[in-house]
Amino acid sequence: MSETNTSSLLQLVAQIKQQTEEIEKQLQLSGYPEPTFENNFIERPDSPEYAAARASLNDAANDLLMLVNGPKAHFRSLFCYQHDLAAFQIAFDHDFFNKIPLTGEITIPQLAERVNFDEDRVARVIRFLTTHRVFTEKEPGVFAHTTHSAIFAKDPEIYAAAHYQLDEFFKAAAEASAATRMNPYQSDHLHSAFKVRFGVPLFQYYQQNPQLAARFGRALAVDRQVHELKDGFAWDSFRGGKIVDIGGASGHASIWLARIYPHLKFIVQDGSEDLLAQGKAQNLSDLDGRVTFMEHDFFDPQPELNAGAYFIRQVVHNWNDADCVRILRNIVPALEKCAPKTPLLINEMILPEPGTRSRYEEHSLRQVDMLVMVSLGAKQRTLKEFQRLLHDADPRLQIVRVYGNGSMGLLEVHLVSGSGTVAGLD
Repeated sequence: MSETNTSSLLQLVAQIKQQTEEIEKQLQLSGYPEPTFENNFIERPDSPEYAAARASLNDAANDLLMLVNGPKAHFRSLFCYQHDLAAFQIAFDHDFFNKIPLTGEITIPQLAERVNFDEDRVARVIRFLTTHRVFTEKEPGVFAHTTHSAIFAKDPEIYAAAHYQLDEFFKAAAEASAATRMNPYQSDHLHSAFKVRFGVPLFQYYQQNPQLAARFGRALAVDRQVHELKDGFAWDSFRGGKIVDIGGASGHASIWLARIYPHLKFIVQDGSEDLLAQGKAQNLSDLDGRVTFMEHDFFDPQPELNAGAYFIRQVVHNWNDADCVRILRNIVPALEKCAPKTPLLINEMILPEPGTRSRYEEHSLRQVDMLVMVSLGAKQRTLKEFQRLLHDADPRLQIVRVYGNGSMGLLEVHLVSGSGTVAGLD
C-alpha cells in the first residue's frame, strides 16, 4: 500500500477517534450512559453538538469502510440489501418482536410455534437478524432481545413506522424504475411507483384498507422533530386566537403544542375520518376543549376565517408542485380576511443545497425525498423551491422568516402587498 493511501486511512481513523471522544463528552455532559447492545435502550442526546459529532463520525466511518472493503464488496452488500429487508419483513409480519419475551429467552421450537411457520426458516431468519444486532443468540438455539430489537416491542409507534415501510412502501419501491418508464414526464399520485404496484394511489389504498391506514396513522406519531415548533416561533407571546392545523392528521403536533402553551387553541383539519377519529379517541381532558377536530379537504377553500394563524405541517411534501399550488391558493382567501401579518406556518423538511451538509445528513434527507417520490410522486424542497412554490400560488405570499436548522424547518409566511424576499434566497 502506498504511503498516501496509508495516510488517508489513518487520517480517517484519527477523525473517528476525535469524534468518538466528542460523543463521549456530550453523553457525559447530558447525563447519558454510554450506549450498549444490552436490552436497556436509552435515547441519545438531542443537542446540536451531539448531532454534529455523530454526523462527522458517520461520514468518516463510512468512508473508512468503503475504502477498506473496496467497490466490489461494498456494492455486493448494498445491492443485496433487499434480502436483509425481506428478513425484517418476515419478522414484522409474524410479530417476532412481541412473541419473544422482553425479559428471558426463547428456543427455536417455542418461537416457531408462536409465529406459526416451520422451525428451519424461523431459525434462518432470526440468525440473520442477529447479524444486525437485532436479537442475540445467548446459546445455541436460544434467543433473547437486544436494545435494537426490544425497541419494537416497547414502542408501538416505532413498530408501526417500521412495519408500513417494510410492507406497502417496500413493495412499491420495487416499481420505481417501472414508474419512470411508464411516466417519463409525470410525477404525482396517479403516476407513482405506489400506483404501479397497487393500482391505486396511496391515500385511496388506505381508504380501502382501514387497518393499514390506522397503522400509518400510528406511525405518524413517531415524528417527534418538534423543536422548531417550540423553540422557533414565539408561541409565548402569540395572542392571535385560534390556530388552524391544516392536514393535521390525528393532531399530535397541535396536542403537543397545546399542552406546552395553555393559552393556545387549535382546530385540527384533515380529510381522513380515520385519522381524525384517532385524534378524538385520545384522552384530551387536560386540554379543556382547546383542541377540536374538523373534516376538511385542503383542496377546497379554507372555511375557517379570522384565524390567528394557519399551520400546515408535513403536508406539501406529499404533493407535486401543481397540487401544492392548489393547496396554498385555497388558503389565500382566508388569509385575506385575517388581520395583517397573520402567519401561515409551513413546517417541513428543507433540503440543503448540495454539499452544504455532511453526507450522513444529506443521505438521510434525500432518502426521504426518494420515499415521497416512490410513494406519492411528490418531493422534498429547498428553501428556494419553497419560495418559488409560494410565488406561483400567489406573488403576495412571502417567506419572512425561517426557524430551525434541522431536518424540520419552520417557514413563517405572510400575505404582503409589496414584493420582498427572505435573506439568503438571492
